Amino acid sequence: MFFLSRLLGQTVRDVDGKAVGPLQDIVVSLRQKYPRVTALVVRRGNRRLGVPWGDVASFEESGVLLRVANAGLADYAAGPNELPLSGKVLDRQIVDTEGRKMIRVNDIQLARSGPSLRVLAVDVSSNAILRRIGLGRVTTRVTKNPKPRLIDWSAVDLGSSDDDAVRLTVPRKDLSLLHPADIAEIAHELTPEERAAVFEALEDEVAADTLEEMHPSYQADLLKELPDEKAAELLDEVSPDDAADLLAELPKRRTSRLLSLMEPEKAAEIRELLSYPENSAGGIMTTEFAHVPPEVTAAEAIELLREQEPEVETVYYVYVTDRRERLLGVISLRDLLTVPGGRRVRDFMAAEPISVRLDAGEEEVTQTIAKYNLLALPVVDEHGELHGIVTIDDAIDLVLPLAWKKRLPRIFR
Repeated sequence: MFFLSRLLGQTVRDVDGKAVGPLQDIVVSLRQKYPRVTALVVRRGNRRLGVPWGDVASFEESGVLLRVANAGLADYAAGPNELPLSGKVLDRQIVDTEGRKMIRVNDIQLARSGPSLRVLAVDVSSNAILRRIGLGRVTTRVTKNPKPRLIDWSAVDLGSSDDDAVRLTVPRKDLSLLHPADIAEIAHELTPEERAAVFEALEDEVAADTLEEMHPSYQADLLKELPDEKAAELLDEVSPDDAADLLAELPKRRTSRLLSLMEPEKAAEIRELLSYPENSAGGIMTTEFAHVPPEVTAAEAIELLREQEPEVETVYYVYVTDRRERLLGVISLRDLLTVPGGRRVRDFMAAEPISVRLDAGEEEVTQTIAKYNLLALPVVDEHGELHGIVTIDDAIDLVLPLAWKKRLPRIFR
């Protein structure tokens, strides 16, 4: 058994016993379940020399002996499906789906297999760090459990080996086992390229939920990294108000291109939101809300609510509108579920509900929600037509820093 950390830096000597230079990296082929070593990379001055595994006569922790002369070595050139372990795997992040956290590859375990040398596992223990800085012998004195914490290589998915930002994760399908908030936390730790690759691997609905959990400073940057088609699919799954906020951060040409790729109805809603000033009720509201006509019964209203539920932001309030979409009243979900099923909505709705105009400012919106203890506030135009609602989580966004918002129960987020 070998650990990569104990091999790197060891002196490599040619067939005549002359020092070539220190071992800088070990290259493996990804064609096998447990990758086979195909070459060594040796540093000589400013050059990186490649040594095919077939030219290695002896390979030990104490040093490496070659079958060829120093002069016969050429500069290293990566072959197809080859991966340098130190350059592309060591110190990369790995997703632990059981522990729901990011952990780092601190070392790599290799073993002989006949004439070959293969990768068996990655070591994610803190003891591996001590091993790498030359304190491996004292780990038993400073830690209670000096054993490596190994993850079998077969549980590792490297994605594309040609990508400079190689991702190291357990199989991508396992990301779906995590809560979107956990995936968002993981994504914050990745490079922009790695972050985009993770989102491309997620199903659209999970990706949208994860995007909404991310810090705002990362959201627009993520869209910039994604291909237009994937970004449009993601925006189709996000609530219209959140999608509008994201698109407002992008160049106008990219925004137009993404809107043209989205579902026409969703794109129309977002264009309406983008037409309002950013800090107005119209710019803050969402266009997804539950609504019923006044002449239906409570039982019929519940059926309508079931049909609308997948598309609405909140079902705590159901708004009563006429054929011209003017706001007539509001009913709470509690009232809808407790009144007799045959009773008409117009007979038990609260008429003339509290509302604000499209051009109302942030302060008026938040003060109105706070004053009347509302979970959502309807937004109307000068004719009383209902255009959207400002939800309590939107109001919280306006008055609380993100760090405080994250402490609230999920019902308010």
